[in-house]
Amino acid sequence: MSLITTQPEFDALCERIRAAGRVAFDTEFVAESYYRPRLCLLQFGLPDGEVCVDPFEVHDLSAWWDIMADEETTIIIHGGREEVRFCYFATQRPPGKLIDVQIAEGLLSRGFPISHGNLVQRVLGKSVHGKETRSDWERRPLTPHQLEYAAEDVRHLIDIWTKQEQQLKKLGRLDWAWTEFQRFVNDIVADENRPGWLRLPSVARLKSRELAVAQALFNWRDKRASDLDKPARFILRDDLLMELAKRAPRTVKDLNVTRGMNRRDYQRLADEMLEVIASAANLPDDQLPPRVTNPQHPQQDEVLGRILGLALANRCQELGLSMSIVGTSADLNNVVRWYLLEQDSAPPPKLLDGWRKELCGELLTDVLEGNVVLRVANPRSDDPLTFERYT
Repeated sequence: MSLITTQPEFDALCERIRAAGRVAFDTEFVAESYYRPRLCLLQFGLPDGEVCVDPFEVHDLSAWWDIMADEETTIIIHGGREEVRFCYFATQRPPGKLIDVQIAEGLLSRGFPISHGNLVQRVLGKSVHGKETRSDWERRPLTPHQLEYAAEDVRHLIDIWTKQEQQLKKLGRLDWAWTEFQRFVNDIVADENRPGWLRLPSVARLKSRELAVAQALFNWRDKRASDLDKPARFILRDDLLMELAKRAPRTVKDLNVTRGMNRRDYQRLADEMLEVIASAANLPDDQLPPRVTNPQHPQQDEVLGRILGLALANRCQELGLSMSIVGTSADLNNVVRWYLLEQDSAPPPKLLDGWRKELCGELLTDVLEGNVVLRVANPRSDDPLTFERYT
């Protein structure tokens, strides 16, 4: 393992990565104190060893992010949601050829999500020593123990993927894996581009004028947090923001009626908040945002969703798949809603599309159509249920 602290060394590393054609990648970062997570270390695993890069010393990382965003170099990660975000934020492009071994394992076994240590043990029969999980990655100099821990995060990923790829090919699931890798990236990018105020708690319960205030407060909070490089919750908590949106206070006295708003740091911002609230609260009716609507679920969706869940769990058990990577309770409810309400107006839901349709689509629709019956075949079996065609 080596540590790179100069720009020329880093640029040379990027050339090595391009020549190799594939690389394992991970990062260490600190998220709790900043507007966006602060990148503290980059780790790369190559066939000839591991390399760590100190971004506090190497300031121009664009050569690496360009590699990650192109479609020439295979990037191998484990649960690398934040790594995808770093790439997208740096380049406004998603990773081009990304493999997540955690997702791959979910298509080969019932363990998803699986920790890095457990994955190494399961696939390679080796042990790793994760003893630096509470490290202060901002502190310099980094210790040998920290660097070894960081290098270990990428040391085995290429070998793991090599074995997984062979198994996926043998089972006819390699295309499934590439579809899921792309879905993983697409979902992260979509979340990055989704208006942040939509994640406010119970936002769908707000009336249009309350929603206008909530949006205005959210945008004000987000800009201030960005300017100060602090988490948004340090400026104003979500629950307080929502309460102010409902109350729309006009004076500091009204503002302080909300429990928790009498903190000193909030009092310093009181005039700003009141100005933002007043501006939104006085918008003409034709400028108010439309209310957020949640999809309507049939009354039967809970019962039918549970029955579909039994069918899906049994199918995944039979095939040695992790049900959590195939579909969630929400996905099952979406199948029920589509079947009962939306077949003529909406595309098929996730569980009735692509490789999932191949895996369970016919089974789920047969259950909803009453074409199969459920029977306990063997209560001592790992997959005790059987769904048999009704005659």
